[in-house]
Amino acid sequence: MFNKKEDIEKMIEKKGFLPFFYNGIEGFSIEEHTPKELWFNDEKDGPWEWKGPLIIEGGFAYGKFFQNKAGFISMDWFPDFLNYRRSTHRLSYDEQIILNTLTENESLLSKELKKLCGYVAPKKKVERNPLLKAVEKQNNLPSTRPAERKREAFDTAITKLQMSCHIITADFEYNYDKEGKRYGWGVARYCTPEAFFGAENFEHANYSPEESRFKIFQHLAQLLPHATEEQLQKLIG
Repeated sequence: MFNKKEDIEKMIEKKGFLPFFYNGIEGFSIEEHTPKELWFNDEKDGPWEWKGPLIIEGGFAYGKFFQNKAGFISMDWFPDFLNYRRSTHRLSYDEQIILNTLTENESLLSKELKKLCGYVAPKKKVERNPLLKAVEKQNNLPSTRPAERKREAFDTAITKLQMSCHIITADFEYNYDKEGKRYGWGVARYCTPEAFFGAENFEHANYSPEESRFKIFQHLAQLLPHATEEQLQKLIG
């Protein structure tokens, strides 16, 4: 069981890959190995609070890498993972704007990135045209609310950018009250893998994306003999 941060760190170093949440492969997640009293506890830190220190101190890549859900990858395997994943994805307009903005600023909190890219909801609630609402209802059309679409577009793009290994989470930053006590959820700080680990760690001149994928599949197949080929394929993407 993961009773302290170091337990998770050792597991990531040993396995190379460690999803945060249950993913269909029994026993292959932080969630399944965490005591219930540490999963959510206002009085005691657990995996949710250890994420930032694991990224910074452990030097692990963290992001939504596994079926749009978060997890860790060690630097023994992340260059191969990046080499393969980037080859499978073509950036959308929204993704390109976000990536360019992040690259120019090196690292940004999610709220800063959202604001710089124009994904900001209006402060006042604006009453929509009643005629437009009636037409939408009559024709069974989705509600056209630009601000909502923009927020959804940002969330979708930021997930796809992590799945394709164009960006990672560099840390989580918290708010503190007057007594110095941390409160609320940590806000993600994003950056590119090149900015965090150094571009020299991602030079793939000697092997192809498919060769990287094969190496990962062979490793996971040995690591998780109880997993089906379909489960491994889904995990790798």
